[in-house]
Amino acid sequence: MDAVLYEKRLDTGTAAEVSEDFTLPDYRPEIRRIAGIRAQASVDGKYLAGNELEADGSVTYTVVYQDADGRLYELSETSSFTSKLPAGAEEGEDHPGAADLILSAEAENAVCRVTGPRKVTLSSRVRLSLVSQKPSDFALAVPEEAVRVRRKTGTVKTGVMCEARGSFEVSGEIADRSGRIAGAQGSVCVSDVRFEGDRLIFRGEASVTALLARDSSEEKPNGAPCEGYLITRGTAQVEESVVLPERVRGAVNGADRAVRGAVFPKVILTELETEDGSIRWRMEYDADVVIMLCGEGEITEDAYSPDTETETEEKSCFSLSPAAVRNGRVTLTGRIRTDRDAEFVTAWGTADPGKCAVRGGVAQLNGTAKVTVLTRTGDEFSASEATLPLRYEWEALPGAQDADEGAVTGRMEAGIASITATPSGSDGGTEWSVTAEVWIAAALLSSTPVHGAVRLIPVRTDNPAPKKNVIRVYIPEPGETPWDVGKRFRLPAEAAPVDGVYVI
Repeated sequence: MDAVLYEKRLDTGTAAEVSEDFTLPDYRPEIRRIAGIRAQASVDGKYLAGNELEADGSVTYTVVYQDADGRLYELSETSSFTSKLPAGAEEGEDHPGAADLILSAEAENAVCRVTGPRKVTLSSRVRLSLVSQKPSDFALAVPEEAVRVRRKTGTVKTGVMCEARGSFEVSGEIADRSGRIAGAQGSVCVSDVRFEGDRLIFRGEASVTALLARDSSEEKPNGAPCEGYLITRGTAQVEESVVLPERVRGAVNGADRAVRGAVFPKVILTELETEDGSIRWRMEYDADVVIMLCGEGEITEDAYSPDTETETEEKSCFSLSPAAVRNGRVTLTGRIRTDRDAEFVTAWGTADPGKCAVRGGVAQLNGTAKVTVLTRTGDEFSASEATLPLRYEWEALPGAQDADEGAVTGRMEAGIASITATPSGSDGGTEWSVTAEVWIAAALLSSTPVHGAVRLIPVRTDNPAPKKNVIRVYIPEPGETPWDVGKRFRLPAEAAPVDGVYVI
């Protein structure tokens, strides 16, 4: 069976600048100082219009600030954005469908500018990455007349990706905890993915980190009570499913292709409320799913006809072959130092998976995680940043081609699940040991060079017919294979050497 391979149609990206003014409601305390900001971007919809892809998305900002009394509060706001990317086909090609366009968004350079006691301008840059594939047909076309054809075939790995999405909700309770909720963070880590029928089922853990503020017995000079801060965490197991696209369902139930999948979670909303000495929490999140169909295709490496002189028309491409799929988790550690003795308040961060390479059946990504640790000395809060090297290895897919960093394509993301900071020494300042739990999701293809024959072309010759009753023999040159000899003299498949000599 001839192969339809897939090669890159697009592997491109763009950046969208997002900025919006917000006014806090009257019931929110006024802003005296910004302690920190974090941002998350997500794609909410994508639409094809001719040769352009229009992406709608949102950026969710979380701002940690102090009020006039020095107490910590958290503010959450969302901005929408629209961006366009080239997504068309070359002349003569079929246009891709929206499900065949793998699009991801990451927010960076988040900034909060205070323009009034209750007014802020939130801005960021959204980095959009788009990957799509196009079919490359390697079927062998033969002359119209009925001629015999000999083919030299080879097998190549082939892979194609498509996308699906689901929206979910999870909730839980943190017992024996109360206080003013000064901040909250949520995350979802996927640990297991499987296929059943027409669905992809994933399992993992949802976790929420709550920063609680409690009045202490101390008072500030103005008579206001001091607040102490406590971090508490709650977790819940998740098991959800996403309906597979139509094109994938047959492959899941068939035997011709293996199907793999990776889940990319995005937390949209985390809500907490205190009730009867406990904290009830609820989280909404989206799960983007990238499904990879892995198979093999047969190409014609060379061909000829024993019946007539022919030439081959050949074709080359960089076929996309399955490289690696993963949902995993890794623990990173690092150190920071504060100039004065301090107490840990809270922390947040982002993770960039960087680049991925495949070597000897092992996939390895090398990136960074940036962690911000908020500490307090007396009434003063300070933020310290640590950059932790992110290195993660896992087993690549069977038969995965080696690929250097930057030579793999697909979707790869990472995020922070939780952060802890422990003081490890004090000599006028404080040394902190920082530990970050990072989730990783990847669905990657590598480019493999493929070269083969796609058409046999008859050739007219003026050579006279060989004389009858004449036997011609040929002794192969050193290094010549049976195929080389067969093609040179147009021998049929049953031709075989006798004592190393071919009868021509």
